[in-house]
Amino acid sequence: MKVNTHPSAPPLAPIKADPYAYPFSTVTMDFITDLPESNGYNALYVVVDHDLTNAIVLIPCTKTIDAIGTARLYHDNVYRRFGLPNRIISDRGPQFSSQVFQKMNKRLGVTSSMSTAFHPQTDGQTERTNQEIEAYLQIYCSNHPETWTEHLPLMEFSHNNRIHSVTKQTPFSLLLGYQPRAIPHVIEDTNIPSLSERLKQLNQQRSEALAAHELAHALIAQRIQSKFKPFKEGDLVWLEAKNINLGVLHRKLKPKREGPFPITKVISPWAYKLQLLEQWKIFPVFHACLLSPYKATEAHGPSYSEPPPDIIEGEEEYEIEAIVGHSPKNARKP
Repeated sequence: MKVNTHPSAPPLAPIKADPYAYPFSTVTMDFITDLPESNGYNALYVVVDHDLTNAIVLIPCTKTIDAIGTARLYHDNVYRRFGLPNRIISDRGPQFSSQVFQKMNKRLGVTSSMSTAFHPQTDGQTERTNQEIEAYLQIYCSNHPETWTEHLPLMEFSHNNRIHSVTKQTPFSLLLGYQPRAIPHVIEDTNIPSLSERLKQLNQQRSEALAAHELAHALIAQRIQSKFKPFKEGDLVWLEAKNINLGVLHRKLKPKREGPFPITKVISPWAYKLQLLEQWKIFPVFHACLLSPYKATEAHGPSYSEPPPDIIEGEEEYEIEAIVGHSPKNARKP
């Protein structure tokens, strides 16, 4: 896979960990918004164990959630498993900066650490985790825009079951002391059709989730040290097409990139809405790691509408999309 080398990730700075931390004693929380609506939800509440395991809890919600709603989600999904945290790290979103949320933390003895107003990437570890999850979601949602909430358990398991680059262990092994069993790659058929079909679906979903997760991880890691160059509204960009299902039967017939497409809305420094072709039935918001800038050149001027070729040993190399016809060398004339 050719990785987009356009630096699209904000610079990251780590927050010091507590040397006496235990699981979920210091948590980071953030919202990923503007997702396609699925079962009434259009946003995701992400809670990460900051200091010890890097384990995550993914909770579907709506983008209009307030401070009370945020506290209720934490209580129902995180507190019941890990108790109260000692510290919460967040950005200055309205859910976290509100007087209600701050007073509630003070009453419960929870320290609130918020990023500075003009530098929301204060917490580098969380920012990287959130960007990876957001990229993963957007890669996965491009093919499953209405059902992403149904795959959150698999998504959370996939993250917590991967070896972390810093600890060299999985979040599960640090959190639980053992490695939970995953759905196997190969599942034997049964004589019950409905069960066989469900097992096949689970296996396919697992494979898709792992592939999307690995791609997101590779793309974010590729540019984690790069200087941040955000796009702006109106910019033309190429879209990484490897994991987008556009109805092409064979992946070898798919172009590596699609576009160029104009950016119609800047959702965040790393999420952008594109003006796609009308016939495409996919969600139009993509992570910056899937985008690369369009540049007109002498060889490919402003009207050039195909993705640029790869340069192999100084020569332009194109990937064949399809063979539309041929003439046999020794064909007989009619």
